[in-house]
Amino acid sequence: MIRTLCILMFLLAGCSAIQQTPEPIQRPELVRSAPLPPIVQNSPGGEMKLTVAILVLKDGAVGDADLISSSGDPDWDSLALRSIMQWQYTPGRREGRPMEVWLRQPLRVQFHEPVVMNLAGLISATEQAADSLYLLIERGADFDSLFALARADSGVRRTSLGSVDVSMYAKQLRSEFLRLNEGDVTRPLRIGATFVIYKRIKA
Repeated sequence: MIRTLCILMFLLAGCSAIQQTPEPIQRPELVRSAPLPPIVQNSPGGEMKLTVAILVLKDGAVGDADLISSSGDPDWDSLALRSIMQWQYTPGRREGRPMEVWLRQPLRVQFHEPVVMNLAGLISATEQAADSLYLLIERGADFDSLFALARADSGVRRTSLGSVDVSMYAKQLRSEFLRLNEGDVTRPLRIGATFVIYKRIKA
């Protein structure tokens, strides 16, 4: 017994001597949701407030989800969780490395009319590179030409979202998309560790 206590005390003392405060985790941010089932008819004001626990994996996908507060309708809860499993986040990070993170996320479920747009984007690893691209576009460079030339080894990647319902995107992105007329581009938008310039493509 004395020997066990001594070892335990030694280990605790050793830990306290080398213990460092870990760098805080960079919290994942919701990028894109999937539509939830229609809200129950007796919801006051046509909306529901719920809380969900979500496991965000290293690639930003949802690995698990659990409703902490229920809608009161088990069938709706089950459909909602199935939808939440399709959501996409930016990865959680510590010291620049992606990591799995559990989130406790409040949800305000409201009805949104679909708003469909065709979108493409230029993705930069740094804010400086994105600002340079945006300056080129403002000075008359053709987005489509820059899009065609974008390659991972150049530090700029491209993404073609195609026809999407922008009401499913996070509020920050949705508000930027709704300002776009066909042919317009957004300013560089931070999404996790990257910066993206989106263009609304003609339908």
